[in-house]
Amino acid sequence: MGREIEPHGISLINEPPIVQVLDESEVPTEVNSRSDGPKVEAVVFDWGGVITIPPGPVIEKLYKEVDIDQKKLRTRRAEYRDDDPDSQFAKLERGELSLDAYLTWSHSDLPGAEAIWDPTSPHFLFSHLKVVPEVVNRISQLRQRGLITGLLTNNIAEAWPVVTETLDVEKLFDVVVNSAFVGMRKPEERIYTHLLEELEMEPENVLFLDDNRLNVDAARARGIQVIEVTEPVAAWTKLEQILGKA
Repeated sequence: MGREIEPHGISLINEPPIVQVLDESEVPTEVNSRSDGPKVEAVVFDWGGVITIPPGPVIEKLYKEVDIDQKKLRTRRAEYRDDDPDSQFAKLERGELSLDAYLTWSHSDLPGAEAIWDPTSPHFLFSHLKVVPEVVNRISQLRQRGLITGLLTNNIAEAWPVVTETLDVEKLFDVVVNSAFVGMRKPEERIYTHLLEELEMEPENVLFLDDNRLNVDAARARGIQVIEVTEPVAAWTKLEQILGKA
């Protein structure tokens, strides 16, 4: 995922998602070959909030449905740091903590909060994060234009089947890096190094899209070109501008 999820939530995005219809005739058939800047050879995407709808409003709605103690929830959010490697959620995303163990901890820490991480619950977050069809179509078009595509996601091992039910990762991406399967997570520098090794590319030839500023900043510090996503479809205007300058 991108905009990092706090122990029981994320930094909420209150704006409604932008609906934008893309005209395929506006998409270049191949990447511009001008040498105004480093050539982009690979485009790598986060999952939540970049390929799916923004998760903030969804989580806010789910928490209201499960009747979470809002005062305690605000306290937990104030205490949480996305870049804390020792948080329970960081351990879950690195595969160091099982989902069952996390759910047990979450329930003891804030009763009801565990529901949005429980795949058996109707309030399970991943089931409500709908993939944006326009984005999927655009990713397919990038591959047709000769670009390498990748997925770099902080995720949960036990929930991965829910992701792949609605997103054909094998068809869309040449490289898939899931935090839960590699034992490292964004914004840790080592996961970006691992990504570059998998791509077999130099960082300046890779463009990465994420909706979390810490993850974007960490990728930029590693030398990777970046786009901070606030809305999945609108981000493609900036993406095409970068490809056009490459």
